[in-house]
Amino acid sequence: MSSRRYVKSKPARQLPADAERTRRAEEIGALFKQLGQTRGNQFPWHKSPDPFKVLVAEYLLARTARLVIERVYQRVIEHFPNAVALAAADPTVLSELTREAGLPRKTLGLIEVARRVAEIGEVPPDREWLLSLPFVGDYIADAVLLYAFGLPVIPLDRNFQRVVHRVFFGQEPPKRSIEPYRDPETVHVVDEMTLGYDARALRDFHQGVLIVAWDFCRHRPRITACPLSPHCALAWNLSPEVQTPR
Repeated sequence: MSSRRYVKSKPARQLPADAERTRRAEEIGALFKQLGQTRGNQFPWHKSPDPFKVLVAEYLLARTARLVIERVYQRVIEHFPNAVALAAADPTVLSELTREAGLPRKTLGLIEVARRVAEIGEVPPDREWLLSLPFVGDYIADAVLLYAFGLPVIPLDRNFQRVVHRVFFGQEPPKRSIEPYRDPETVHVVDEMTLGYDARALRDFHQGVLIVAWDFCRHRPRITACPLSPHCALAWNLSPEVQTPR
């Protein structure tokens, strides 16, 4: 188990050693990383050096489509370009700006998040502090640490979990009661795929997995269009025409 913060209550169960599985994990990890390098980092918050803007984006992204959030994020940042401005926001104005994103109660929590940031003058690279913010969980905290501060962590969500289980095990992930951070299969495979990766490589890898999850590995997977299909156990099971790599 690496030093990355995945499982909070107990160490992940180690899967049996398998040289072929390890080789496959490293190969697929490299494919995700390459995909992230060529097609990732397309949204404005990926190019921002401001940790507060990254926090706002990741906060809004939770459970909302990224294309919707791209529009909402731009409106919020144009009206409230920093934590002090957002902390003083009129809730009615913020609600109108973010209406398209839904989740009104959670969205209004942004004002409290901004107040907390304004109180100390910055977003600190502190996971526990981030987790103390309203509606901020493991994924948002780790996404901020990775994208805003370049720390070597991997944010895990159910999209990520779905891709890992389909690609490696040819099946859907476990029932929803098992969160990605507590799922030993997901944790172990991610560690194998990213062995030796620095923060830059982890960011590219993470972007690659999200591209597959968003564009291809949906509820109904687009198997023949997915660049990972030749390496995906689910594709092998469902589409005999998919050619496995030699």
